[in-house]
Amino acid sequence: MTGNEVMRQIEAQRNANHCCIKWWREEKDFVDFELIDRFIEQVKPDDIVDGFALLDLEQMWKVLTNLDPDKLMRVKKGDGEVIEWVWSDRDGKEKTSIYPFTPEGIMTILNDEFFA
Repeated sequence: MTGNEVMRQIEAQRNANHCCIKWWREEKDFVDFELIDRFIEQVKPDDIVDGFALLDLEQMWKVLTNLDPDKLMRVKKGDGEVIEWVWSDRDGKEKTSIYPFTPEGIMTILNDEFFA
């Protein structure tokens, strides 16, 4: 389907809980995750997308933990939650990085840390 067709389907399917999109192109064996609003800003009318799924925050958390479940924890902090990621640097020293438990926080970990 084209970018225009994807946009129409997103508009029809999206609800208030949807924050991210998983989309793919079969010819290039390509799967990606993105914030829906960022995807909408970047997709061109003639782009080819073979399929997509709209995801909420809990579904994105599951995607993230399936990639690296032993290092990630959700921790209550104040009125909300944060993600604590425990990892080892090049010298084997344990480090902890903290990200907000938000769609943006999850995407930061996916894009900047796992797939940098």
